[in-house]
Amino acid sequence: MSAAVTVRIVGVSHVAVPAKAALPTEPMKLTATEALWLRIPLLQHVLFYESAGSSWPPFDGIVDSLRSSLGATLATFAPLAGRLVHLEDTGDVAIVCSASDAVRFVEAECDADVRSVAGGGGDAPDDDLRLLEQLAPELDMGELPTSVMAVQSTRLVGGVAVGVTVHHGVAEGKSF
Repeated sequence: MSAAVTVRIVGVSHVAVPAKAALPTEPMKLTATEALWLRIPLLQHVLFYESAGSSWPPFDGIVDSLRSSLGATLATFAPLAGRLVHLEDTGDVAIVCSASDAVRFVEAECDADVRSVAGGGGDAPDDDLRLLEQLAPELDMGELPTSVMAVQSTRLVGGVAVGVTVHHGVAEGKSF
């Protein structure tokens, strides 16, 4: 990929914590060490899936399946839909999660080929790196309160990219 390719956002929705989920009754305070990680750039993962030919479901079906799976995950891990806040009374940073919280889910499309985006070697051109950055959703890290996590599904030529962004104080690379 030598020409600059951009990702176009085609929709934004939210995946809520299921009503049956057990929500934390108190804010979940981050430890001092975890709070330090909030200043480090966000943790972003992008997973690529190549089309399986005619058996590949339509993009809308993939998005519906991803939303459903995320909802099922939030039933167990509800704080991922929460917000990072500053607790005025203690000065701590904590995750708060309520029944009205949800994970932002971005739908996007891009004219790049999944093989060329996913298969780049270690010496990827700057344009490729800029494209990879667009495949993970944005998440505000400048000021609290802010969302804990966001998800993005991008339709590519010949496949799909699923990007997840989460604050480093909440999860780290090996556990996420």
